[in-house]
Amino acid sequence: MKLFSGNLSLPIILFLLFFAVTSRTSAQSKAKFLNQLNNLDEFDMLSGSPLSNKYGGVDAIKVVYDIKADKIYFLNRKNYKYHHGFCSYKLNYNKGLTYFNEHNYAANSDHRIYLLGNINYYKNQKKYIMDLSPADLIQVEDIEKLYHKINSSTFFQKIALLLNTSRLINISDQFNIPTITPETIYKGLNYQPIGLSTTYGTVNFVTLKELKEGNYSETDILVLEETPNIIPNIAGVITSEFQTPLSHLSILGRNRGIPIMAIKGAFKNKKLRAYNNKFVRFDVSKNSYSIKSVSKEKYGNMNLNKRPKVNLKRDLNIDTLVGFEQLNKVSAKSIGNKAKNFAVLQYLSKNGGFKVPESAFAIPFSFYEKHLETSKAGILIEQFLIDYKEDKDSVNVKKRLKKIRKAILKSPINQQLITNVNLKIKELGTYKKFRFRSSTNAEDMEDFGGAGLYTSKTGIVDDTTKTIEKAIKKVWASLWNIQAFNERAYFNMNQEKVAMGILVHRSFPNEIANGVAITKNIYRDSQLGVVINVQVGNESVVKPKPGVVCDQIICYEGGRNKIYTEKDIIEVITKSSLNNNELIMSDAEIIHLTKQLELVKAYYHSPSYNDFNNLGLDVEFKLEEGTRNLYLKQVRYYND
Repeated sequence: MKLFSGNLSLPIILFLLFFAVTSRTSAQSKAKFLNQLNNLDEFDMLSGSPLSNKYGGVDAIKVVYDIKADKIYFLNRKNYKYHHGFCSYKLNYNKGLTYFNEHNYAANSDHRIYLLGNINYYKNQKKYIMDLSPADLIQVEDIEKLYHKINSSTFFQKIALLLNTSRLINISDQFNIPTITPETIYKGLNYQPIGLSTTYGTVNFVTLKELKEGNYSETDILVLEETPNIIPNIAGVITSEFQTPLSHLSILGRNRGIPIMAIKGAFKNKKLRAYNNKFVRFDVSKNSYSIKSVSKEKYGNMNLNKRPKVNLKRDLNIDTLVGFEQLNKVSAKSIGNKAKNFAVLQYLSKNGGFKVPESAFAIPFSFYEKHLETSKAGILIEQFLIDYKEDKDSVNVKKRLKKIRKAILKSPINQQLITNVNLKIKELGTYKKFRFRSSTNAEDMEDFGGAGLYTSKTGIVDDTTKTIEKAIKKVWASLWNIQAFNERAYFNMNQEKVAMGILVHRSFPNEIANGVAITKNIYRDSQLGVVINVQVGNESVVKPKPGVVCDQIICYEGGRNKIYTEKDIIEVITKSSLNNNELIMSDAEIIHLTKQLELVKAYYHSPSYNDFNNLGLDVEFKLEEGTRNLYLKQVRYYND
């Protein structure tokens, strides 16, 4: 058949060819799926952000392989968010979501109708990766079948299977296809979203020394080479160092609702340097960021970070030490939120599968208030707050706070309190080394976390250096650290009502592992999953050394979602750089921890959280050296 007759002129033929090509391109651009990917343009046309934002800078496509029809489909992310939706509307699947999940993510391949997966493109690394749902118990034979079908239907030069669960990692030697580990992906990432938000401000490149010495405001967006533990009241942060989601910087940023991101080499990045000292709009999203110059006259007064006022409650009527048996009956208004939350853990541990640090008791607010009177620090605080309220710009805050702390530290403690503390320690057991931990009314609250603001100290019975008196006074004095004062001011707290109690328990024994867990999936809203960060020994999870990475995992345990029913699933984001490429905790220990976290979460759940999955608690835990006993040492609300 002839396409054109011989009577058509060359211009008309060229027009018709152009029309045919553009019509085909236009039709493709509207395609809801393709059976083959021939080039990058087609991939870009179909791709979108992945459902989970555990990695940044990723484009994703969903893949469905119809086993019986021997046909593969690459789905348009704009049309189909989930595999089930495509199979229902396009492939006439009619058995419902529950049946679909139970059979197409099952270990038994006899019940499968489809093989399901994703192709993730890591833009910075230029890598195409085959990614399976963590809940999919698909066996090796079917994984390889899906891999080869994808490979033969795409333009990719190279593709590999991501070993994204402990199950896949444990059977990695059975695969006859290329594989890649999560830590390889993580090391190659360039962009990490930390706080998702938008703000306006002036970009400033700042060293840690300059950060400590300078004055910065809510109109500053700081680019940092290293990670600070505390950030001032600023508009946003760009750091050169990747963060764990539970680092102090991550938590502070999320509490405040300001945009924070990490870009490797950010401090020397030429594109970012071009915005130095310029007023910009700064956006951080889960997959990308944007910075563009805007008019300071038009946007200079924009304040996208309005903070509600956080109210403080204080009761000074309890004037005795609060022992183990009383902790759960005493209000946080008297002993502070950390001690009260510890009491919850004590209560739950009686019927749970975990321990709490032994020989615990609390020193109420009233003893701190009495010390302010005898040390005259109370007078200094009162005058400082009056001056600050009248004209905060004229007050040397650092100098005045230092004077307050000095007054608290120099004045001797009432000796009856020291006597009573020693008697209580002796009454509770034979331990000599104790941890004295801050427990204020301005931390660990549902609307304010305050992670890392205050100090905890060790005191040793009959020791002449690490005395109990020194430990108590240092904890009390930390209420007036500059970072604590500024954070309270940021959240509009009445600083006249802040008070410091102390939680006391035996110093923790040597640990084989320590970590922090969040009782919600912070990478996917309203989805099942507990996020767990673990590190070896007592190496810090929240304040890691430069270049040190911890285990970062998501554990899906339980039957609240049918896709996870009767499955214990451990998704791996990274593995510790300090543990010879092995997970620090065993699968059984991770599952056991998750079950204990579910117990704690159930206690804190209330009708205000209609979605149980979305209730986030921040829980610190340790595994004791030798026994590997699980200890939960702290719980507080995760505010994001």
